[in-house]
Amino acid sequence: MANRFNFRGENRRDNYFEGWFIKTNDKKNDLSVALIPGVAHFSEQESFVQYNIVYKDTYYSGKITFSRDEFDVVGDPQTVMMPKFVFNEKGVKASLKDGDTELLIDFDFGLFLPIRQSIYTPSIMGPLEYLNMPCNHDIVSLRHTVKGRISINGEVIELTDALGYIEKDRGSTFPSRYAWAHANGFEHNSEATLFLSAAELEKGLLKKEGAIAIFHDGKEEHRFATYYGTVTNLTVSPDDESYTITMKDPFKKLEVTVSLKNGSELIAPMNAGMDYPIKETVKSDITMTFTQKNGPTYHLKSTSGAGELVNW
Repeated sequence: MANRFNFRGENRRDNYFEGWFIKTNDKKNDLSVALIPGVAHFSEQESFVQYNIVYKDTYYSGKITFSRDEFDVVGDPQTVMMPKFVFNEKGVKASLKDGDTELLIDFDFGLFLPIRQSIYTPSIMGPLEYLNMPCNHDIVSLRHTVKGRISINGEVIELTDALGYIEKDRGSTFPSRYAWAHANGFEHNSEATLFLSAAELEKGLLKKEGAIAIFHDGKEEHRFATYYGTVTNLTVSPDDESYTITMKDPFKKLEVTVSLKNGSELIAPMNAGMDYPIKETVKSDITMTFTQKNGPTYHLKSTSGAGELVNW
């Protein structure tokens, strides 16, 4: 099976984007960090690093843009390189300046927790992976440890037992509407992790809502997916500050509520451009209930999740 970390856009130069989402949260330091390095090949070709950080209720977010020629991938295993930004499966090192925000990052990653793969499901996209969808999603690591340090405007924060998560997107555009969430560091089960997404899928004449989710209880992966027959329902709160998604199949059920408060603006690839503003929170309260016919029930809460809701 292909390494889901690897850059896939070597020969793509028109109407294409590819990027990684690197999330680190450290409950001890009240810190959540999301880094999004990538490339965009639209009317203007560029590489970039976006950041979304919450530290003790102070918010930092922005986008640092480089020329496309300043993005490179070297070695095997691959290392992604941009000016003063280096990222691979072992960690990330960066020195970034964006206006009044200065970031020095030196993170070391522990062993990745991958998702199950098969011929039918070579990625979280399942058989849709073979159709070259407008947006192809990958999960690189559901969970791993993170150690190191980050300096925010001169204040150094040491990480000794932080948790990480990495995913990817590539294609020509994000879905026209979607919901997304991730959480780890759950109270009462520090080994558990959650990912979910629901989106409007469009490919030629195909237009259908699809959903995928993984709840890993620390020992076993539990997957929900439209391609497995999962039935999904999503409702948005009247104030648009949270949503609840329910996913079920004949053997199990997942119900998740995601808070969208205190989101920061990021830029997403949409409609043949890298200029669509969205809101993402990386300090989300996420509550979930997982039930199954032959196994334990889980009621869990995380205060360091991440969530998005776009055009729903």
